[in-house]
Amino acid sequence: MNHIYTGLDIGNGEIKIVVLNASNNNYHVLASTSVKTLGLKKNTIYDDKKLKSSLLKAFKITEEKLGMKIKEVILTLPANRASMTMESGLVNIREDRVRGRDIDAVTRDTIENTYDDSRELVSCLPISFTVDDEASVINPLGEEGDKLFLKAVVASSPKEEIYPFINLVRSIGVNITDIIYNTQADYYTVASKELDRKMGAIINIGADITSIGVFNKGIMIKNSYIPVGSSSVDKDISFIYKIDLKEARKLKETFALSTSRYADSNDNVTITTKENKNITINQMQISEVIESRLKEILKLAKNEINRLTKREISYIIVVGGISELAGFNYLVEETLGRDSSCFNMIEIGARHNKYTSAFGSCKYFDKKCALKEKNINMFDLDEIDNFVSPKKKNTNNDNMTNKFFGHFFDN
Repeated sequence: MNHIYTGLDIGNGEIKIVVLNASNNNYHVLASTSVKTLGLKKNTIYDDKKLKSSLLKAFKITEEKLGMKIKEVILTLPANRASMTMESGLVNIREDRVRGRDIDAVTRDTIENTYDDSRELVSCLPISFTVDDEASVINPLGEEGDKLFLKAVVASSPKEEIYPFINLVRSIGVNITDIIYNTQADYYTVASKELDRKMGAIINIGADITSIGVFNKGIMIKNSYIPVGSSSVDKDISFIYKIDLKEARKLKETFALSTSRYADSNDNVTITTKENKNITINQMQISEVIESRLKEILKLAKNEINRLTKREISYIIVVGGISELAGFNYLVEETLGRDSSCFNMIEIGARHNKYTSAFGSCKYFDKKCALKEKNINMFDLDEIDNFVSPKKKNTNNDNMTNKFFGHFFDN
């Protein structure tokens, strides 16, 4: 059966929305949107009205692409002060075989009394299930037995840190069906059977903050962050060449490379400074500026990984919008080692690395629903039927195909 989910990532630089169709572990993006974030800095809301305006703009654009109203989302959250503990639960199986309601019950038993009133539950990620005294399994559905045991990592955050985001989304009339940390969502985007067996880390370079998560067999067990991100690159360019931040960002995205190794010393561009002077910028020189800052961020992130765990790391994957810069994968490998790489988002409709958190939140929710045998759709069935098979009399949707082909090629 098809399910349509919406993932919302309120980043410091951009708000990202991804709407996807999930069916039998296959995922197809129906719409993706990103708009500039106003009123938010370093995961702290400093202007509710500006952030709300940015949020409304993102939803309006997405709804126009879909032709449907977005009423529910999975919201990704910062994990600045997250707490993760290993917990366990045990329940009697209601019938002879494990069903979704049994998994729901053992999950509730696992999270009971694991955090105080000042915190809010964010996730309970199963490590393993055991039915009676049999071997542990990842998915116990259909197993016969009397008792179901769960070992899981329970994550919670201070209410004061995450409630402002939750209340903001609710204030525009959108319900929050589930929440997940950004870095956890990133893993669901990059996940593979091979990674699910290993110990590794994910680095998400955001606008103001770089998030780091350490994962063991697909479960985030530790996390940290550093208060620096891609906006520092813009500020460096702006300061050195005496240009405004908007122009600096444009040069970064359209002219410069992430490493000077591949830059062309003969490629130049002429721009006007804030002092109204024309200057010539060389591609190699501006790439050296970017490379220096990115290396600093990656080294700081690597230090955090080493601080978080002394165990051997099998992989480091870097995500975030700035990883789209040419040569970034080489820079990552040179700075972090041969076991590191830059993830490349290739999903049609969301072909940009800035969408990893929003996309991953939908995959997380779909797998969670499948495990608990819950059939949840975030859109009315009539809307979905009309979306999948629009009636001929609905002339408002005559150009729907053109809309989506245009969207796919734009992303």
